[in-house]
Amino acid sequence: MVLLAPSISNYDREEELKIQLRSVIITRSKEGATIDEIIDDYRELTGTDLLSFFYNRIVLARYLSMLDNVWCSTDGSGGFLLWFCSTPRTKHMVHMIQQQRSPRAGRSSYKRYMPRVSVAASDHQSSRLTGGVETGSKMATQTAYNETAQMQEPARSGQSSRFQRRTSRVERYVPYSRRTAGRTGGTGWRQSRSDELDYSMYGPSYHRHQLVGDDFFLAIAKWELGFAFDQGHSIDMSGLCISGLTLSEAAKRVEIAPYIADHVIVNVGTVDLLHGREMIDLIHDFDQLVARFRERSVEPIMTTLAPIANSGGRTPMADRLLKMNEYICRNCPRTIDLWKHFVHANGTTRFECYQPGPRKVSGSIMPHVLWNKLGRQMMLGVLGNEIAAQLTTDEHWRYY
Repeated sequence: MVLLAPSISNYDREEELKIQLRSVIITRSKEGATIDEIIDDYRELTGTDLLSFFYNRIVLARYLSMLDNVWCSTDGSGGFLLWFCSTPRTKHMVHMIQQQRSPRAGRSSYKRYMPRVSVAASDHQSSRLTGGVETGSKMATQTAYNETAQMQEPARSGQSSRFQRRTSRVERYVPYSRRTAGRTGGTGWRQSRSDELDYSMYGPSYHRHQLVGDDFFLAIAKWELGFAFDQGHSIDMSGLCISGLTLSEAAKRVEIAPYIADHVIVNVGTVDLLHGREMIDLIHDFDQLVARFRERSVEPIMTTLAPIANSGGRTPMADRLLKMNEYICRNCPRTIDLWKHFVHANGTTRFECYQPGPRKVSGSIMPHVLWNKLGRQMMLGVLGNEIAAQLTTDEHWRYY
């Protein structure tokens, strides 16, 4: 009698690959994983090069974006994609990794990854600094992989002990450092610069104009202007830049806010469109928002809404957006037309200014396709030019 070993199907191999990729990404939950770091960590975990499965890094990125519980985000300091993963079964593991104290804490000028060295070859001080990091990284990788796969990783030849020398981490390229000077520990507030309002009173500002907006302005406030999220809230917010902010909620916030600056830039309405609000409701809530500002003797600068990259073409949502922009320009004396900067000459959306796919935000159940580094930088340039133009135009001088 001949015993036949059960064959391993392609489906089983792909499921195991997905489990391994999630495990690798989870161990990078502290700062997010780049594509190159995923490739290096996967090779370290399995001894296999991911590029032997995928044609190039672009194909690998597309595959990662299709995995359940995996998403990507654009890092504000470098503009590169960072990958994250959190499943219901590994949520506590992700939280533990994110709460770990960085071994580089207190040394902000040190931007390199700490090299991995052999414990046997290091002196007492080196082992004290790097040994815990290396052991913690291996433990996190093995624990996450065992929990998701419910199996023990088979031993690989050539790896006889945990003291084997590991290759150094690839240095992450950061073209410029995120501005952190002047921040105070614990509160998320920082000392205001000459072109900013007092953050403790007005929240994020740009050239002394208070910013009011949803996730698009919130991303600019955090990644480009360096403002921190306010502590103690279930949704991300910084002043009046609030994740998932709708027109009606913005009106309530303006009404009860202890301080409203004399000059305000407002970008709100995208969330209402994503949630399918009817045109008449959009107009009513928009009028209420403008009225709340005027009750406080402020004439806000209202921006038009940029194209929504979740869906292309002439959809009902896109038609409502165009009508809303026309209403804003017709009824507000001070406006900034953002829409024209995010479309080509033929009216199609400039998708190169948006992140590669939708992602969940803390304040809305609808996924958002936010601006990427290019889009955020272009937005700051537009706002700066428009503010300067309005400061030097006779018809707007009375607002200053």
